Amino acid sequence: MASGDNLRDLLDIARRELPDVPAEVWERLMGVASRYFPATRLYVASQRKRRQLEALARLDEEASNAELARMLGVSVRHAKRVKRLR
Repeated sequence: MASGDNLRDLLDIARRELPDVPAEVWERLMGVASRYFPATRLYVASQRKRRQLEALARLDEEASNAELARMLGVSVRHAKRVKRLR
């Protein structure tokens, strides 16, 4: 299994998840990354807050804090904080 800290590993995962993207696109992406970021350790930000807000947007207005907490994998208290961001 790929460790995910190598760009090629990340692109392999993306290829499996996005089979509709042509192989040439992946090769071009790898070429561009190699040209601009040679020998640089790959860092991919998790964007946790964005994912939580997107999940909140998909959730029904009447959903309870407990449901939101379960969906986001956070405490009920944190779910309340996230809900206030709406």
